[in-house]
Amino acid sequence: MALNLQPYHLQRIDELTYGFTTDNGIEYRCSFLSYAEYFINHPDLAPYFFSFNLDLRNKNTKLPRGADKRIANTVIIIVGDFLMSKTNAVVYVCDSSDDKEAIRSRKFISWFDYYEHSSSDIIQVSNNFKAGDMIFYTCLLVHKQNKRFKDMILAYLDLTKEENK
Repeated sequence: MALNLQPYHLQRIDELTYGFTTDNGIEYRCSFLSYAEYFINHPDLAPYFFSFNLDLRNKNTKLPRGADKRIANTVIIIVGDFLMSKTNAVVYVCDSSDDKEAIRSRKFISWFDYYEHSSSDIIQVSNNFKAGDMIFYTCLLVHKQNKRFKDMILAYLDLTKEENK
């Protein structure tokens, strides 16, 4: 039996928010929020940086979990669609509220590595850094045809330098 790796049906809630539900009834909301305030040293680029959030909507429901590669494919489609403007960049910072940020980071990065054929137009740069007693797991995603992608990468690396923290 062949695996169905088609993305889940997407609901576009607004220009910065998407939703989808898995076959097991798990609901997700994906959103992009301005990240401009973190790039004050790069005011010409700041308006084009967005965070990416993947939120589980029904956290209190006992639903079957496990590896669902369709979620990965769906997230790649959402991020790819957002980056098609070739002007924006996405910064993903892993949630650290439950001490699973390293696992989230590996999973997120592996999604783009595994589906490289789908995301071949997307550059992925990861930079984890320590600030105080915390390690922040981050990743930058930017379209290869974004005319300012090199400047965006340098701005991201500047932001995530440990000596800045």
